[in-house]
Amino acid sequence: MVSDKPNSRRANSTKKKKKRSSRKWFFGLFFTVVIAIVCGIIGYLLIILNGERILSENADKFVLGEPTIIYDMNGQEVGQLADQQNNRDSAEYSEIPKLLMQAVVATEDQRFYEHSGIDLIGVGRALVKDVIARSAVEGGSTITQQLAKNMFLTSDKNFFRKATEASIAVALENKMTKEEILTMYLNRIYLGQGVYGIKAAAKLYFDKDLKDLDLWEIATLAGMPKGPSKYNPISNPDLSKERRGVVLQLMYQQGIITESEMEQAKAVDYEPPANIEQSKKQQYLAFIDYVVDEALQVMPNMTEEELRIGGYSIYTTLNQQAQRAVEAEFADDSNFEKSVDDQKVQGAMVIMDHSDGAIQAIAGGRDYVRKGLNRALVKRQPGSSFKPIVAYGPALETGDYTPQTVLANDKKCFGSYCPSDSKGTTPITMIEAVKESRNLPAVWMLNTIGLNTGIKFANKLGIELTDQDKNLSIALGGLTEG
Repeated sequence: MVSDKPNSRRANSTKKKKKRSSRKWFFGLFFTVVIAIVCGIIGYLLIILNGERILSENADKFVLGEPTIIYDMNGQEVGQLADQQNNRDSAEYSEIPKLLMQAVVATEDQRFYEHSGIDLIGVGRALVKDVIARSAVEGGSTITQQLAKNMFLTSDKNFFRKATEASIAVALENKMTKEEILTMYLNRIYLGQGVYGIKAAAKLYFDKDLKDLDLWEIATLAGMPKGPSKYNPISNPDLSKERRGVVLQLMYQQGIITESEMEQAKAVDYEPPANIEQSKKQQYLAFIDYVVDEALQVMPNMTEEELRIGGYSIYTTLNQQAQRAVEAEFADDSNFEKSVDDQKVQGAMVIMDHSDGAIQAIAGGRDYVRKGLNRALVKRQPGSSFKPIVAYGPALETGDYTPQTVLANDKKCFGSYCPSDSKGTTPITMIEAVKESRNLPAVWMLNTIGLNTGIKFANKLGIELTDQDKNLSIALGGLTEG
């Protein structure tokens, strides 16, 4: 007879070990959760206390920031990017149309009435999109956080700034109602063209009081905070209309407007009010707009609002005498052809110091303030002005040619390319070819020295040509993009 007692002992011992292991795992998990909860509570309390401290230290001190100042080539001030006193007009909560508030919330912070300053769901959604895109493509800041940043913080982007922003947002939510926060936000937000607040913006862009705004105008304003320079209808009417469509679509999806209302508001084309020129007082606007765009390119992590109210000093190559002369000539109708319709004949101009490339004056077009389109920056075909760049200049540099060299001028085809010239086919010197802007000699010259030589010379001058430009038509200024 065989006893099974040893096996029973081993089975009982295994059960006891499993029980002790399960108990250890349970208590370990329990204490981990408890510690995490305690740390979370402590962290939340620290956030609240920090926010309360900042608010108490800055009671009733809503700092609007210092305007960034632009200086000319001699170090003289020529303008400020944020003249808050002249470009701000606060509105009471009762003055703001409900539809405008709904549009802003639908676009900027859909969970505004549900969160307490920090939208954890929104932050999570933004993080997921950033991970998928492998870059920061989605913002997670609530309206309250944006207000907190504008009121108390600098433009420095780091973890502590973001944490402070969150703590102030929570404190603001504890001290103010949602209506007060939204009203303050709408009165502080930058909306392009040097204007702060929706009341001043409605007056500038539409020459209307808030109560008289139509749906498409409301959607236009609500779409601007994401990019005031990019999406304001004066500077970029097409992009503004596109952004307006996004806002209207969000409003429709959230049941604020009907599909019919959405489609009608999407279709409206923007026309600036007649008095908009008098509404803008800043001088040298084309040049200053160019400076702002370049500054934002140099500092890609800075928003335009942060640039405008950051108290920076921007030193430029502006020559005030040249700029005033340019603007005076463009304001003189006698300098331009008479238009056959109501649309003025347009033009653009840049004065540059050829010794160092410094831009001294810019004319973005006639009535630049009204249009906001800087025609000096729009790509156009260079035409005959490109002949010395890719043909004659590089030919002279080789040392094989001089201004007196006689160039072929007979009508012929270069492969499938057959340029024409209406001024005859008699051989001509290079200096005469340049003087008379002849086509055939320029193409012949470029073909003779080689496309690579002409393109390399242009590149040395800072003119970057693409592979698509590698053809003889560039001798006459026929570029792919201009």
